[in-house]
Amino acid sequence: MDIVNLKLDLSYYVDKETPEPLRQLGRRTVKAFGVVSRFVHLEFFRLDSDRPGLGNIGDFVALEVNMRPAGGYTPDMINYAHSTDVYKVWADMVAFDELRTEEGKPYYCAFASRRDIYRYRHSHNEVKNRYSGQLMMCERMPELFSAAMGQQMYTVRLNTMDEVQEFINYVHSKQ
Repeated sequence: MDIVNLKLDLSYYVDKETPEPLRQLGRRTVKAFGVVSRFVHLEFFRLDSDRPGLGNIGDFVALEVNMRPAGGYTPDMINYAHSTDVYKVWADMVAFDELRTEEGKPYYCAFASRRDIYRYRHSHNEVKNRYSGQLMMCERMPELFSAAMGQQMYTVRLNTMDEVQEFINYVHSKQ
């Protein structure tokens, strides 16, 4: 909400690997909802501090369960992060009730966007040139998403979390 109301820059990433406690929590959640052969995405927060009555630092807290693919470019980002095709995975589950699609090499896939109202330290072309080998998507955001997500987006595939942070800092650095 702050990103929209305060017109902040947006960034997020798809992790290279799912932590085992989160994987188990996700599987239990799907089972509890009786989900079978559906595209579903679950949203959890990871607590960054102890919150009495909610959990301890590092715990996962459920936000929502959605019986649909994640919004925006997230399915594409999952594909890039896991060298796969999530829609083929879904089709395998619906048609064959089994996974027939292999994942490839894992990466981090990071998204960072900019707003036209700000002046950034690095130009659009500098971002494109610096990340040309890792840049998976680079485009103007559709008007429908721009209030929430900014006007210009960059999505890259990277090997380390340090590279993710460096990318986000580079894209969002202001003059």
